[in-house]
Amino acid sequence: MSKELPLKVRVDIRDQWDSANSSVHESVSSLTKILGHTVTPTVTWPTLWGALKDQFASDNSSFVPLVVRYTIAWYERLMGRLENPAHEQWTDQLLTVITERSKALTLHIEASEGGANLPSTKWNAKLSTFQLFIPKADPVSQIKLDSTYDKCFENLFNSDAKDEGWADLATDTNVSVAPTTGAAAASADRPYMSRLPVLDGLARPPELFKTTSPYILIVEERSPNIVVQGSHEPSLELIVAYLTKWGKANPNDSQKRNMLNVQLVESEYCYGVFDTVMIERNMGRRDAINPVMLLAFIEGVLGYELVSTDGYRRTYSSKTLLK
Repeated sequence: MSKELPLKVRVDIRDQWDSANSSVHESVSSLTKILGHTVTPTVTWPTLWGALKDQFASDNSSFVPLVVRYTIAWYERLMGRLENPAHEQWTDQLLTVITERSKALTLHIEASEGGANLPSTKWNAKLSTFQLFIPKADPVSQIKLDSTYDKCFENLFNSDAKDEGWADLATDTNVSVAPTTGAAAASADRPYMSRLPVLDGLARPPELFKTTSPYILIVEERSPNIVVQGSHEPSLELIVAYLTKWGKANPNDSQKRNMLNVQLVESEYCYGVFDTVMIERNMGRRDAINPVMLLAFIEGVLGYELVSTDGYRRTYSSKTLLK
C-alpha cells in the first residue's frame, strides 16, 4: 500500500475496507442479491487522502471510517429504494440502463470539486460507472446523508439534467424533489419503507449524537442537587461553561469557590462522551437549588422545547441541529 498514506490510514484500509469480512463487502454482496448486478466500490486512496487530509489533520483515524460510512450508506439507500414497491418505475429505468452496460459495474469514490459541503452521487454515462463524491467538509448526520442520497437517486433520470439525462448534483444537493407517480400512488396505501442502518455505517458516538436529532435533554431535581442528562454534548458543555463563568463566589469559603459546583460527568455508555451535568452546592445550605435560571437557559438560549414533566423531572427535545 502506498507510503503516501499515514500508517493509521493504511491499517484502517486493510481492516475496514479490504478485509473480506468488512461491512463494505457485505453491502456489496447484499446489493448484488437484490439488483442482480455487482457494483464494486473503487478508491484511489492517495488521491482521496490528498484532497481531504486537511479536514482530518487533528485525527486521521476518522478518515477511513467516514469513507466507509458514506459508502455503506450509498448501498443501503439504493437497496432501500430497490426494495420499495413505490419506486418500481424508477427501478425498471435503472435496470434498463445498467443492463445495456455490464454486470461488473463500479462505484468510483472521489473528492468533491468546488465548495460542496454535502456528499453526492451520479451516474457517469460515458464511463458507465456510478460516482460518489465526498466533500472536504464536516461529516453530515445520518438523516441528512440519507436525504441527500435520496435526492440524487431521484434525479438520476431527470430528462433536463446533464450527462445524457443523468443529474449532476456534485455541488447542489438542495434540490426539491417531487415524488414519482408510483411513489405518490403507493403512499396512500403503503407505509414508507426504510432499512435499518448497518453498524459500521454509523459514526462514533461523539460524532453520531452531535448530528442526530432530535436531541434529548432531561432535567431532574434530586434535592438538594440538579442533574441534567443530554444526548448533545455541546449543549451540556455550554451549560457548564456559562454557569461556571457567572457563578457567585461563596464569601464563607476560604478557597473562594462558587456557591454551586457545576461539572460534566462521563457517560457510562462509552469512553470520551459526556452525557450528564451535576449541579450541587460546594458547601453550606442543603435546601433545593433554584432551577429557574437553568430552565430558562435551556429553552430560551439552547432552543429546546418541553415535551413532558412530572414536576421533578422535565424532558426537553430539539429537532434543530446545533453546531
